[in-house]
Amino acid sequence: MILHVNLKSIPISQTWSYTKSHIGILCHDICILTIPMVCTVLSDVVTLSKILSISHIQLL
Repeated sequence: MILHVNLKSIPISQTWSYTKSHIGILCHDICILTIPMVCTVLSDVVTLSKILSISHIQLL
């Protein structure tokens, strides 16, 4: 992933609006990138749990 930073001067009156919108975009991007990874990990945990429970039953 490549992050680009645009450096440009902004009037002081617009600084908060600019910062707020960029924080919103950043949070949105983090969610888009993180949620699939969390779902994949959870899926792997469930699969591993099923495998371990089957292995445990077979050992008994």
